[in-house]
Amino acid sequence: MPPRLSAVQAVTPAFEQTKEQLFKPFRFRHWLNLATVSLVTGEFFGGGGGGGGGGWHGGGSVPPPHRRDGGEALLVAFANPTWERVKEFLPWILLGVAILIVLFLLWLYAASVYRFILFDSVLYNRCELRKGWQRWKPHGTSYFLWVLSLAVAVPALLLVLVGVPVFLAWRAHIFDQPKEHLALLILGGVGLFLLFLAVLLGAAIVALFAKDFVVPVMAMENLGVLDAWRRVLPMLGAEKMSYVGYVLMKIVLAVGSAIIFGIINLLAILMMLIPMGILGVAIYLLARAAGLTWTPTTMSLAVILGGAVVFFIFYVIAFISAPAMVFFQSYTLHFFGSRYPALGVVVFPPPPPPAEPLPLPAG
Repeated sequence: MPPRLSAVQAVTPAFEQTKEQLFKPFRFRHWLNLATVSLVTGEFFGGGGGGGGGGWHGGGSVPPPHRRDGGEALLVAFANPTWERVKEFLPWILLGVAILIVLFLLWLYAASVYRFILFDSVLYNRCELRKGWQRWKPHGTSYFLWVLSLAVAVPALLLVLVGVPVFLAWRAHIFDQPKEHLALLILGGVGLFLLFLAVLLGAAIVALFAKDFVVPVMAMENLGVLDAWRRVLPMLGAEKMSYVGYVLMKIVLAVGSAIIFGIINLLAILMMLIPMGILGVAIYLLARAAGLTWTPTTMSLAVILGGAVVFFIFYVIAFISAPAMVFFQSYTLHFFGSRYPALGVVVFPPPPPPAEPLPLPAG
């Protein structure tokens, strides 16, 4: 085993391993597989948003009733959101919500399995998606159940620690006369806000330790997630300050990486949006010339096309961000591998024994 690396010392070998795996030589198919891993696990940089709004009221803004097709009726329901109009589409809305929940759970399960594929890819310099799925599916299932439990436990804990005091204050009619309880409301609000942040921060650190340290133990020792936690917790307790430094260093590295790859990805998005925008305008003009209107069919086609464009943009971002993903996984391997012998023998292989001298010819 090599000497234990500090959070700072682990940076240099992680950079070297990243360069070796990605650029010596450059393997396009390998990058494509890594981009898929990055996309599924969420280890890529991206974002966006937008929206708008406006008031609505009765009177002349509501067109006179007449028979509409499904697409026009749906647009009117959103443009003039009365309860009667919304209720007409309520089963579809509920179905859409249910589909989104199912898709989220499927993504969370796939991300849990791909977390082990990422570990295997960087540790052994191979990215086998199909074989990796079969190899790591049992481990990913155990990890998925733990992640799902954490996702349920954190809101439940916040509901108890934050929601219950707010409910008790409401029952005590403190909010009815806020001026008479101004000090209590200010101090209590600040305290609950800090408690809220503390719970979120603690959950984030637990999730970080799980993916960085529990996953390697599960993979190297073929353990379930709870047994792996039992192995990891004594390690964390034995070097508290080292792991605190690890967390702080990861924050610093993540900020730097977000700035660098954020700029690169922004430029890439702008370069992609220009031809996509031209193509979109051309499709719109052709559709108007053909007399197409918003119907369920055209709306479905627009959603599918838009989803394909968004997926393509995200995949390009994931491809560009592959070095960041490999670096952070390598950084974890070097830091944790210098403390965990089962991992260290792979990350830091012993040097080959010296060659024995050739025997001298007889004579």
